[in-house]
Amino acid sequence: MPGKNSSSQNVKLSILKITRRGAGKSKAELYLSDGSSFFVTDKMVLQNNLESGMYLSEEQINVLKPHAEYILAKKKALELLGLREHSVYQLKKKLLIRDFHLHIVLRVLEELQDEGSLSNSRFIEAWVGSRLRKNPEGYRSLYAGLVKAGVPSGEIKAYLIPFMDELDLDQLLEKAAEKILEKNTITKDKLVRGLKNRGFDDSSIIRFIESYYSK
Repeated sequence: MPGKNSSSQNVKLSILKITRRGAGKSKAELYLSDGSSFFVTDKMVLQNNLESGMYLSEEQINVLKPHAEYILAKKKALELLGLREHSVYQLKKKLLIRDFHLHIVLRVLEELQDEGSLSNSRFIEAWVGSRLRKNPEGYRSLYAGLVKAGVPSGEIKAYLIPFMDELDLDQLLEKAAEKILEKNTITKDKLVRGLKNRGFDDSSIIRFIESYYSK
């Protein structure tokens, strides 16, 4: 019976209810008659005249769902970027934790990078500047921190090597030593270990220590 098969392929589900959620009720959750639900933006509710009791075909749902998820994922990504710079890896991780599908997240990340809203280079610059203001460190510690933030090694080196070359290393070591000495009056050996733990190389530490204790 062709007619029966045709109708079964075009089954329509009704919207049982629509619940507004989020700050300012900016998104809505659609509950369908098959027991499933998904989120859309409030704007999509208005544009598509969605309301309780309305029937949606499978085709309509398959169009609405991914488009709604994409809009919500990009909105959330921009909100997070408005708070501070993120590495691509950090933003990807945060979006996946919020249960957005991987293919949607990858699309959002690619678009944000193309638009210039998301940039590993800008993240590195902001991260290194903030880190050094709070906690003077050497190359190794800065490199390790950026690796932990998911930045590729090549991008880290491309920024850090010339950046460190332009820094006054002795001044940075002195600031780091002052931070270490704030806590306690410590021995020379402990100061050396403290500077090593902050990622400074041995030759720079030895040169600094000799100069520092000869004053």
